[in-house]
Amino acid sequence: MKVPLVQARRQPRPRQVIAALNFRIVVLASIIVVQLSGLAAALQASLAGHGAEAAWILGFELLAVAAALIIARGDFSEP
Repeated sequence: MKVPLVQARRQPRPRQVIAALNFRIVVLASIIVVQLSGLAAALQASLAGHGAEAAWILGFELLAVAAALIIARGDFSEP
């Protein structure tokens, strides 16, 4: 007689959840600070007449926004 195995979903411990949230907050705060400094550099380059450099900086800013959205909206729970 075989007994079916019931696979209960493991609930993460509260300390793990808090650590994961704190890590996510630190990463997002770092990205935001870098974005602000990048926007300041893009503004300075634009005002100095360096349009190509400003465009490159703004392109990297868009990549940083995409990374922040992936981190903020992602579900990084263990399988």
